[in-house]
Parts: sequence; structure tokens; C-alpha cells
Amino acid sequence: MKELFIDKGLLERNYSVVRQKLEGAQVMAVLKNNAYGLGLLPMARFWREAGVRRFGIGDPADAALLRSEGFTQEELLLMRPTAVPAEIDMMLDNGVIATIGSQESALALSGIAEKRSTVAEAHLKIDCGLGRYGFLPRELDKIQNIFSYMQNIAVSGVYTHLPSGINLKKAKLCLESFDAVLTALREKSIETGTVHALGSTALFHYDTLPQYDMVRIGAAMTGRISGKTGLAQVGSVIAPITEVRWIPAASAVAGRLRFRHPVRVGFLPVGYANGFLVGKPTYSRLFEFRRGKVGYGKVTVKLDNGETVNVIGLVGQNHMVLDLTKSNASVGSVAQVNVNPLFAASIPRVLQ
Repeated sequence: MKELFIDKGLLERNYSVVRQKLEGAQVMAVLKNNAYGLGLLPMARFWREAGVRRFGIGDPADAALLRSEGFTQEELLLMRPTAVPAEIDMMLDNGVIATIGSQESALALSGIAEKRSTVAEAHLKIDCGLGRYGFLPRELDKIQNIFSYMQNIAVSGVYTHLPSGINLKKAKLCLESFDAVLTALREKSIETGTVHALGSTALFHYDTLPQYDMVRIGAAMTGRISGKTGLAQVGSVIAPITEVRWIPAASAVAGRLRFRHPVRVGFLPVGYANGFLVGKPTYSRLFEFRRGKVGYGKVTVKLDNGETVNVIGLVGQNHMVLDLTKSNASVGSVAQVNVNPLFAASIPRVLQ
């Protein structure tokens, strides 16, 4: 049986590295996308033990699950706007802080809150260069109207997301326009509440940028941020070798790879659909997928007997081939494979 092992010790190490980077800002634990593959509920419990009480979520259903599992006092921010009535009802039912990114989402939230005779808490999202959702900085009149005319909305925060990729110049320009919005609101004696802009990547790549009141931490916990960060990669699949056999010399091994000598191979039921050789999403293409012929000795796997063996040939969707010619491993021997947990959705998580 395959399991995705999440090492709690490595999580604690990564959080320690994160804290060293903070300059007084609070932490919002980002739990969207199953906590970046680390597991929604396990990571919520980890963060609660660490003293973090502010969570960012990606779907109203996440809030319903968290509340049902006893996370009744934590602050939950839905990190995307929505004008869908059913989603707004679910948010209000579970005490979720909404994200407002347009006049349309503001009107939808205000209208439903008014019908329910309640006040909806919300953070305003400002789009300062990412080009996804959020008010444009020049839409100050629309932003101010929320404070002036929508009595069923209580704004408790304002935030933005930096532009795609790692580019300090673009990041600074983004925050200049973001700061201009904050200044304009404060000049009107409007309270902006909790202000946040940086996420994990920005925290580790932009030492000179302001951290504001809060930093959103999600990907940092997986350790999968480019550059020298001091973070440890978290997430490994534990799986048994399911079959062992000899392949004759000059015969194809896992695709077109051929050896001049017989090869003893083992089959491991882990592949790219489980997060192996799949990297962090990039902005130049949909996602980074390094499938292809694995040259001898370039990729290795650790076995439970202490041996390190080579992955050979093409890596499949849910399998790989191991060279066991010089290994004592057999059927049932267990391998540990480093994977990106974000792309290992089908495997049960074990956090310990």
C-alpha cells in the first residue's frame, strides 16, 4: 500500500526558517489545495499547535470541514472572490471572511448578507499586476463605495498578490500602486484593517519589501521554493516493490533504454501522477513536468535496507523501473521516493 509520508520534524524545521525571515508580521497559514498537498486537516492541526489561528482557504467546503472538525475559533479567509449565492451562503454559515475583488462580488455578498440580517466580514483584494482578480488601483471610487454604502459588509483587511515570477522591479511597482490605494483610503479616514501582500516565495526572495501586518505561508512548508532558502523538501511516497525480474541483454528496459548485459529490475508503483519528477508550477508553461528517459545514475531511490538504487528508463504515470542488478532487494522491499505532494492527490497522507 502506498502512503505519502509527511515528516512533522521537517515541517517544524521549515516553520522555524520562516519565523527567522519574519520582521514582526503575523502568519496566515494557507491551506488551499489540500494545504499544498500536505493535507488540509493534518496541517490545520499542525498550525494550531504552532499557535497560528489565521487560515487561508481555497474553497467554502474547506471551511465547512474545518468547522466540523473543531476549528471553531480560527479565522478563515476565502482567498478568492465569489458571487455565487450558494458559496456565499456556505461562507456565512461557517463564519468565513470573504474576499471582495469587484463591485459584482461586493453587491452579491452585501445583498445576501442583508437578506440574512447579518454583516459579512471581508478583505478587499487589489490587483496591482497579477491580472487575475481584484480591484484595479484606479478603481478607488468603487472601493470607497463599499465602505460608504454597503452597510452589510465589514471590511477587516486589504491585500494583494505580487505579479507572476520572481522580478523585484515588478514587485516594487506593484506595491507602490498598492500603497497608493492604502494611502488614499486612510486619507478618507477609512480603516484598512489587516494589510498583507507577501506569500512564501516573496518572503524568501524579496528581503527589501515590506511585510505589512501579515505574511501568507503555504508553499514554504513543502520546501519547494527555488533558490537557497534553508527549507527542507517535505513529502515522500512509501511503497513496496511489486515485481522483480531479469531482462536479457540488449532488450528494451522501460522504453528505449538498452543494456549490454542482463538487468535485474524491480517495479515500483509510483510515477508522475503521484508527484514524482513533477515540479513547482511555473508561469512560462502550465506546469513543469520532467518526464522522459532517465539516464543511468541521474535519479535514485532509497530502499528500506539502506541501499540506494537507480531509476532507469521512462517514468510512467504510476510506475517506475529500478535497477536491482547489484541489490538484495526483492518483492515487498519498501522504497521511499521524494515527490511533490501537490501532485500526489490520490495517495493517503500520514503526518508524523
